[in-house]
Amino acid sequence: MLDYKISYTQAHHHFINIELTINHVDDIMEKELSLQLPAWRPGRYTLQNFAKNIAQFNVFDENDKPLEFSKATKDNWRVKTDGAKTVKVHYTYYANQMDAGGCYVDEKQIYLNFICCCLEVKNRPDSMYRMHVEMPSRYKIACALEQKIEKTQDKDKSFLIAENFFHLIDSPLIASDTLQHKSYKVANSEANFHIWIQGDWNINFEKAVDEFQKFTQDQIALFKDFPSTDYHFMFQILPYPKYHGVEHCHSTVITLGADYDMDGVVRYNDFLGISSHELFHFWNIMRIRPKELMPYDLSKETYFKTGFVAEGLTTYYGDYILCRSGVWSQEYYLKDFETLLKRHFHNNGRLNLSVADSSYDLWLDGYELGIPNRKSSIYVEGAMAAFILDMKIRKSSNNEKSLDNVMVKMWEDFGKKEIGYSLEDYHNVVDEVAGEHIKDYFEKCIYSPNALNTYLKEAFDYIGIEKEFIHNDNEIERRLGLKTVFQTNGVNNGYFVVGFSPTSEVAKFLTVNDEIVAIDSYKLDAINPNTILKKAVKEGKSEIEISFFRDNQLHTIKTKYDENQYPNIKLTVKEDASEEQKENLKKWLMPLV
Repeated sequence: MLDYKISYTQAHHHFINIELTINHVDDIMEKELSLQLPAWRPGRYTLQNFAKNIAQFNVFDENDKPLEFSKATKDNWRVKTDGAKTVKVHYTYYANQMDAGGCYVDEKQIYLNFICCCLEVKNRPDSMYRMHVEMPSRYKIACALEQKIEKTQDKDKSFLIAENFFHLIDSPLIASDTLQHKSYKVANSEANFHIWIQGDWNINFEKAVDEFQKFTQDQIALFKDFPSTDYHFMFQILPYPKYHGVEHCHSTVITLGADYDMDGVVRYNDFLGISSHELFHFWNIMRIRPKELMPYDLSKETYFKTGFVAEGLTTYYGDYILCRSGVWSQEYYLKDFETLLKRHFHNNGRLNLSVADSSYDLWLDGYELGIPNRKSSIYVEGAMAAFILDMKIRKSSNNEKSLDNVMVKMWEDFGKKEIGYSLEDYHNVVDEVAGEHIKDYFEKCIYSPNALNTYLKEAFDYIGIEKEFIHNDNEIERRLGLKTVFQTNGVNNGYFVVGFSPTSEVAKFLTVNDEIVAIDSYKLDAINPNTILKKAVKEGKSEIEISFFRDNQLHTIKTKYDENQYPNIKLTVKEDASEEQKENLKKWLMPLV
């Protein structure tokens, strides 16, 4: 058993004190201890270098005598035990990262992802870990780890028990006296599901529990298995816009905001959508896992090309199941799908890098905006490819089979058996379910940069839905072919270019990071670009004048404008849909329970 203790004194400075005690050190076998801090975390495949948040690192023996140590890598420490029977490691960690994968401590709460701040003792790969977090006695704890109370001479002490290091770092913790909690169960499962809310939101638990039960029950009905006794939805509701979730084996942490808008239609449905998405990860990635991640090596990059399976299929199913289970109406689901399609068609990187290659490049820039028009999104393009595959299988089997059968077989052949799958394995499962070798799908939708328009049209046609490109009301996007962000520093306001359509006229002159300050001599503010551009079009101007800053220098150019860059997408059920198409749509959205 390895012992951790975490404490803090001045919470507003965000530093936590961490003590790791290693008992029964073998002076023959353990002359040198190797202590490894993870460099990345599952669910985000990019190096995060958590070691940069560590300070005041010291090591002592049982008599508080300092022991010699050195760094072998940026996040690996080697300690010479020098005959010590007990080794105590002391360090501080800066806990000031409020997202679904970080650590944050202030006067109101303790929020820890142990993967960010806890060292693994590599000499003891099978050891259990015991964690004690010092906190006010009034605090409640949300955590998937088993909690034990041990009596001491002074007072009872609470510990969290982890079977091994991965169990510890896969079990985030939120502790606060303002935690809201509600639990629920679903039919055909003995598991207890927990909803924890930290933040300023007076949630309607009765409504939320009813909706969570519906999508939870549908997902369990799909896989026909839920190998866990408890599952925890842990929410950080923040006073500013946020949308981020991280999956774990027995829990998820989700950061959402802004708190004042949580009861609004869009934000509340974000709450449902991300929750369904993260629960689907319980199977897809946490257990149905690429072989390259079996086991995890958290000290360095681990490349794999099946990110589109892990995230793309999960993105598709997360929202689809909300509709299929009756949480979302068909009308709302199609509106949500329009947003996904817009993200797909507005990303010109899909024409440059395939979704398989973008999976491999996650470690390079997968979670950053990156250079213009370079990559596709494993989430968005992966979801589009999943939808196309679902329709393809349904069509070829006359609705006898679907993507559901692929997921179930992936679960039974790999996830349930704790065997990692390869890209070839995924191919084989898809082919087996489809009853044919669908080489064209993989070549065009997975391995090649592709707009997918033809494939999407065929997929929507199968269920009698029409996909239509319509005018974008955002004139800067529509007329100029520019993606912009409006920023203000209190003195100067401006639209900063963050992306562009390569085919637009304006792209001949403007590029990323340019600051647009005026059009036709009118200064831009947060609300007037549409009006200014509409005025130019109405007056019949063939060119417009754009003033912009680049590298702190003012430029003014005259350029033609476009008619329909970055179009929006509208999905409608065809009025003249055939009876067969109507039946296909009905079966696609038919609930499993």
